[in-house]
Amino acid sequence: MLRLWLDYEDLTRIRIKPGLSPITQTVFGAQALRGPEPVAWRTRSRLGGPSRLLLDLVPPGRLLPDFLTPYTGVPGFEGELDAVASTPVRRIRAEMEQAYGPRPPAPWLPRLAAGDGEMMRTLIRGIRDFHRAALADHWPVLSAHLCAEASGHARTMANSGIGAALGRLHPAIRWTAPVLEIETLRDGDVRLRGRGVRITFSPFITGPRVLIVEDGPAAVVVPASRPPGGPDGDPSRVFGRTRAAVVRLLGSDGELTTGEIASRLGVSAASASQHATALRGAGLITSERRGKTVHHALTPLGERFLRGGAGPLA
Repeated sequence: MLRLWLDYEDLTRIRIKPGLSPITQTVFGAQALRGPEPVAWRTRSRLGGPSRLLLDLVPPGRLLPDFLTPYTGVPGFEGELDAVASTPVRRIRAEMEQAYGPRPPAPWLPRLAAGDGEMMRTLIRGIRDFHRAALADHWPVLSAHLCAEASGHARTMANSGIGAALGRLHPAIRWTAPVLEIETLRDGDVRLRGRGVRITFSPFITGPRVLIVEDGPAAVVVPASRPPGGPDGDPSRVFGRTRAAVVRLLGSDGELTTGEIASRLGVSAASASQHATALRGAGLITSERRGKTVHHALTPLGERFLRGGAGPLA
C-alpha cells in the first residue's frame, strides 16, 4: 500500500489531465503487450529490431524504472526521449536494481546499467520504433478517449469537491484526509510537501500506478476503459438511432437523468441505462450518481460527434 500525504498546498495543486505523456503511454502499452491478457490492438509480430528491447525492459506485473517515464514539464515525445537518454548512470543503476533485483530480465540490461552509451542509443531507437508501430497512427482517437475520461472526473471535482473526486477515482484508491491510499506496486509513505498531484489515465493498465519524481508532482495513473476496438477503435460503432438521439438530447439540454432520457425517448429506464452505458464506454458521455439518480452529460468527444467532427450520427 502506498500512502501519499497531502498538505494544503498539495490539495491546491491537484490537476486532472486528459492523458499521459506519449512516452509513458508507450511504456505502459509495451508492458500490456507482455501481459497474460490478449491485446487486440497490436501483436508482437508487428514489432522488430530495437523495438523489442522495450519489451525486454517491461516485464508484466513489475515496478518499472522511473527513468523510463520522465516528467519534463514540457510536452513532446522527442523531448521525453532526450530526458531518458540523459539520465545519470547512477540513477539508472539504482532504479533497475530496485525494479529487477540482482537478476535483470534480459542479458543486455547490465550494459545499460553500466552506462553503455551505444546500448542507451539503441534503447531510444527501440522506444521510438515501438511508439511508431503500435500507437502513433491511433494517437488522435486515444487522446480524445482519455480526454473524455478526464472530463468526467473533472466534472465530479467541480460539482462535489476534491474529496469526492479523489474518492471516486478507482476502487483501489481511497481518500481519508490527509492521506491518499493507493493499492499499487509501490509501498510506503510519501510526503509531497507542496509538489501536488497530477491525475492521469491510461487504457494499458489494470490497476493504479504512481510515478514519483523528486522535483515534480506525483502522477497517479488511473486505469481507463479502452476505446472500442482498442486504440484503433472507432467510437461511431456504438451508434444506432436511439443512442444518437441520446447524444442529441444531451447536446440540447446539457444534462439529463436516466429517467428523463427514458421519458423523452419513450423507452424503459433499463433500456436508457443500457444506451448510456454503451455511450459512456465509448467516451461520449459522463455519468455521475447523485443520491438516487444518475446524471448524464456529453464529454468533449461527444460534443465533437454532435457537431459532426468525429464521425456520423447515424
